[in-house]
Amino acid sequence: MYICLTFYLKDINRKKFSAVQGETLLQGKQEIIDIVRNKKTRIPTLPVVMNNIIATARDKSTSARDLAKFITNDQAISARVLKIANSPYYGMSSKIDSISRAIVVIGFREVISLALATSVITSFAKSSTMDMTSLWKHSIGVGFASKIILEQIGQKAKESTMLIGLMHDLGKVIFSIYFPEEYARLLGNVSSKGLALNKAEKESMGMDHTELAGLIMEHWKFPVHITEPIHFHHDPLACPGKYKHMAMILNIADVICHKAGIGSSGNHKVKKTIKVFANVGLSPDDILPLTRKLKDEEHNIEYFLEALE
Repeated sequence: MYICLTFYLKDINRKKFSAVQGETLLQGKQEIIDIVRNKKTRIPTLPVVMNNIIATARDKSTSARDLAKFITNDQAISARVLKIANSPYYGMSSKIDSISRAIVVIGFREVISLALATSVITSFAKSSTMDMTSLWKHSIGVGFASKIILEQIGQKAKESTMLIGLMHDLGKVIFSIYFPEEYARLLGNVSSKGLALNKAEKESMGMDHTELAGLIMEHWKFPVHITEPIHFHHDPLACPGKYKHMAMILNIADVICHKAGIGSSGNHKVKKTIKVFANVGLSPDDILPLTRKLKDEEHNIEYFLEALE
């Protein structure tokens, strides 16, 4: 289980997070950074089984049997992973009935991604500020859209593609659960004025959801090839070289998912950049057909969401 994040109750002056006034709160940002990185702070920590899975993934000597053992020991995670592995997303012709079989059929790192995703999502299922079901549906939609875009440009989705899509808005989840009043005011302001959410977050919270997600995943020791595209998905052209391509795919997938109306991210103004499309071999004319392909997958997205809950 996650240890409840309580630092906003006593450690941070709530006046510093005035979304109504739109103050730039550099001190508030630094406090969040300090608290996230402070080992003594009660911030979210991954369950033991997930720490073992991450350690397993990093150890080149780890076998598929080792991984299967770690996951199978947690019946809830194991059941969700198997249900997702049998989803239309993977298109398997025969039923996958064990974690060992899942590792063989869909891949070692794909199973790791599914285990991590289901653990994180079920740990952050409730919020008084945002509709978590709708937000996670949007996030799954972005994962599906990323795969569709990669297929469109003749590339195969990597094992981490779905996980990156699922986790790309994790910062919003953290804001909405642990800063509910401030984030509710911010979301209302964004909705009424048609503002870009990430820019409004920087102005009122001191950092946006992409930066906060990066801090949390760094704390969880997620690999860089996952954290960097997420951190830069609203500014993919600024992403470090070898991670830029996935950041651009994620950016476009976010645009496509909003266009298709799959779930809701709380953001009412999503910017599309022609240069980003061009850099991956697409044009703005591709938006409509890609949107239609994603919309056709909505029932599969809902199945995926149900399997994670």
